[in-house]
Amino acid sequence: MFKKSVIISLSVFFILMIFTSIIKNNTRNIEKNIEKLGEEISILEKELADAQIDFIYLSTPERLRKKLADLTNTKYFSYDYSRIFLSTKDFIRYTSQETKSFKIKK
Repeated sequence: MFKKSVIISLSVFFILMIFTSIIKNNTRNIEKNIEKLGEEISILEKELADAQIDFIYLSTPERLRKKLADLTNTKYFSYDYSRIFLSTKDFIRYTSQETKSFKIKK
């Protein structure tokens, strides 16, 4: 009777010890991954902030006019909205309609 209760209690103790070590290792690995991802996020946030500052500085109208004047003497024209396509399917449909209209006119 005494041996049976000791064996059961020791087996339960060892099973709980094994589960505890498995859970502890898994949580340690998860914490390491969270720390790595946190570092990556902080690096990306810093890069985003730098990119936003660069964009704001470089895209001011005065700065753009000055750069265009300094670089070339070419006049730039804006596109008509009809020449801007939202997808490649729209472009293909537009070009296929153009070729059909040219074929019909000949």
